[in-house]
Amino acid sequence: MTLTVRLVAASILGCIGGWMIVANVGQRRPSLDRVVAHLQRQPVVERQGTRTWTRLSEPLGRLIHFGDPVLADLHLVQRPVEMHAAMLVAAASAGLFVPFLLLAVGQLAGLVSLAAPVPIIVVALVAVCSPLLVHSSMRQQAADLRRDLRYQLSAYLDVVTMLLAGNVGNEGSLRQAAQAGDGRLFVELRRRIMIAETSSRSLVSALGQLGNDLDLVELQQVAASASLATGSGAPVARSLAAKCATLRSALASEQEADARVRTGKITVPLVGMSLLIMAAVIYPALNFSR
Repeated sequence: MTLTVRLVAASILGCIGGWMIVANVGQRRPSLDRVVAHLQRQPVVERQGTRTWTRLSEPLGRLIHFGDPVLADLHLVQRPVEMHAAMLVAAASAGLFVPFLLLAVGQLAGLVSLAAPVPIIVVALVAVCSPLLVHSSMRQQAADLRRDLRYQLSAYLDVVTMLLAGNVGNEGSLRQAAQAGDGRLFVELRRRIMIAETSSRSLVSALGQLGNDLDLVELQQVAASASLATGSGAPVARSLAAKCATLRSALASEQEADARVRTGKITVPLVGMSLLIMAAVIYPALNFSR
């Protein structure tokens, strides 16, 4: 009985092993062009309903053309061009029909006794301002993301400078520093560095291409400085350290300017509160004097 069980188990294992060998040999290996195209694909965050939105709004994406800065912002916020065009058209349509709908609901509820329709000028203003609001919110979101990328770039340059000081090497420092973080910039750097190594290109060109795609001027300048230093034989660590110091001072200046603007916005409420407090203190005194 034991010998029979062993023979059956050995036969099953032999069949499985033979099947795996045949399946592995018969599997077609992808071509080099297909592998490179797969590595160079754009990262896409799949959300619920995104694929349906993109499929329905493809004709709008062909009709509406955006400039390079807008395309860079859309790539940064990971929003397809077709979806953004559909959102603009939907906002304009809502601006056209929502005022009439609100007026009808108000008349049915008895809150509005206006018999005349909503003026055409108001409807036109709402229809124009709605897409502008959607577009400006997207640009503001891209600006916030780009500011966060600049902070990540400052941290990346710090790590690169430390690795260069440890005699790791130019490309080795760029490669190892990309493994130091999990932010958006570090993820994109690791992917671009892998693509550059696969296609036998320099890592500096990968940095420049990433700066162009994200419209990150500081990263473009870093790539240009690194390429010039490498080509001219100048010390790369000194150039990157100077660029890191410049980027830090620029970020500090932006923070200080933002703080001043926010402080200026507080002035009006403070003055209003002071006037109310003065009125609350003086008014009872005036009544008591009478």
